[in-house]
Amino acid sequence: MAPSARGRTTARVAIIGSGFSGIAAAIALKKKGIEDFIIFEQSPGLGGTWWHNRYPGAEVDLESHIYSFSYERYDWSRTHAGWQELQGYLEHVARRWDLHKHILFNEKVESVTWSDENHDYIVATESGTDHRRFMSVISAVGFLNIPLVPPFARGESDYEGALCHTSRWIDGLDLTDKSIGVVGTGSSAVQVVTEAEKAGSEVKIFQLEPNWLLPKNSRDFTEQERKLNRFAPIYAWRRFKLYADYDKRQYRASHARSDGRTNKVKRQQSLEFMQRELGDRPDLMELVTPKFAYEARRTVVSDTYYAALKSPKVSLVPHGVKGLTRTGAVDANGDEHDLDVIILATGFDAANYLGNYRVRGENGADLHGHWEGEPEAFLGMMVPGFPNFFIMYGPNTNAIPLVSFYEAQASFAAGLISRAAKKGHTRISVRRSAFLIYNDWVQSALGKTVWATTRNYFQAGSGKIVSQWPFSASAYIAATKLLRRLAVKIDGRS
Repeated sequence: MAPSARGRTTARVAIIGSGFSGIAAAIALKKKGIEDFIIFEQSPGLGGTWWHNRYPGAEVDLESHIYSFSYERYDWSRTHAGWQELQGYLEHVARRWDLHKHILFNEKVESVTWSDENHDYIVATESGTDHRRFMSVISAVGFLNIPLVPPFARGESDYEGALCHTSRWIDGLDLTDKSIGVVGTGSSAVQVVTEAEKAGSEVKIFQLEPNWLLPKNSRDFTEQERKLNRFAPIYAWRRFKLYADYDKRQYRASHARSDGRTNKVKRQQSLEFMQRELGDRPDLMELVTPKFAYEARRTVVSDTYYAALKSPKVSLVPHGVKGLTRTGAVDANGDEHDLDVIILATGFDAANYLGNYRVRGENGADLHGHWEGEPEAFLGMMVPGFPNFFIMYGPNTNAIPLVSFYEAQASFAAGLISRAAKKGHTRISVRRSAFLIYNDWVQSALGKTVWATTRNYFQAGSGKIVSQWPFSASAYIAATKLLRRLAVKIDGRS
């Protein structure tokens, strides 16, 4: 990291990932006048989640107006955008902010290593290219990026059909008149089932356990609505209403406590929706009613899943899959199913934060070794012993609305990097005492939620809840502003 005139330090930054959070980080740096940054992207295009998740029916669960940047409006065609429109939005934002020149596509990061002597990082990539040194690194790879492939689908098999995970969709895969197996009943599964029912000759859903489900109320905007949305005040008002509603729902963890008003109201709405859709099918009602507390696992939203279950082409198998045959799958009950296509809607290795590359900090410390399977960070972003390293969408920051969290985290990181550079400092670190107090407080709050009552992907193997933020977005945003100077230390000289 080279010193510049009048005691300032040149801020050179590496951003890993070009999805929503990586783009947010890049824009935040530009707003601070920092133009010397590289975005490393392992894929051929930007988009992150929305580059990889291209399965039929892939669509965001949040409303388009809130699942977008507060500073970048868009002419949305739907209340909840599909993956193609989200990809188009991110391309639009990247062009507006002239980000493409900063992105290195097909450049997979393998390791990030801190230099105790130089107070900077070396980023090693698969290509072996020398990218020079970086003052700071912002990880923007999220935590839902490593597909969780069940044991039966790992390695070689005799299965002759098409087999893929929803996040690794086979280009050109045609479901028309096919016998289709969908493994899982989570958010991706309910979306792909609807499309599979339309195209396929037969659909079999392999369910380990049912999930709580709410109607999504997803639809196309009318032409009149789209005209109105083009007016900045109306767009801003609609976005604010959504933000305020989510904030209210999550006030004091009301959504995640069994005695919380939001939790009770949403549970009742879920039961009523189930009764409306499946009341004439008691056999299905029994199979789709969860036995765990409402919101204890990710609640699924869909307008069409229950209707698809009633189709004569669809069968709900109340067992998982234990193996593959040449022509299909064998369920846990030992029954064989002939299938042309098997779709793994089995989620992600969510607790494996930054699992795609290694991070080494002061004295050569390994971040994953430091975590010992239980990821934690101050505000989800900073870990003692790993200076100048920021994690976007890190541990215990998974909450709604996501993009508001990304903007707050990007502002936090860019602000500290800019401040350090202007003062000629080279080291940005979180105080260990603040890190410990903060995480003890978060875990205390999480222990009172329904997330602690059953196994779910929010937890590490030990049962510790490592992904969720229990309160509102406003509470988190306030914390990023109020705790910044108290918890973070900026020092060191080139």
